[in-house]
Amino acid sequence: MSRTRGQRAVLVEVLRAGIGVAHLAGARRSLGRPAVLGRVLGVRQLTQAGLLLRSGSPDAHTVSALVDATHGVTMVPLALLDRQSRRFAVRQLWIATLLTVLEVALVGRGRKR
Repeated sequence: MSRTRGQRAVLVEVLRAGIGVAHLAGARRSLGRPAVLGRVLGVRQLTQAGLLLRSGSPDAHTVSALVDATHGVTMVPLALLDRQSRRFAVRQLWIATLLTVLEVALVGRGRKR
């Protein structure tokens, strides 16, 4: 049974919200930089999920994909240069890649003009 684009979008944003909650929960068990980053990313993911669920437009999902892709790109230097943050950065790169692909898949090829 095929799901509508709206149903797929809800699933992606529920996944995103779950990732945000996981970041916040992980931040409670951490200290220092990982705790701060976890809180910031958790709030960002929850806010992004809420905005996307509210808007639901293809343009909003395109912007979301750009935000996720940018986040992933910023993790590459961190993974390469900061030994202490490498594990965190690689995990974030995977999450950002997954969310980018899912958001792009929701939009598809876009509108024909």
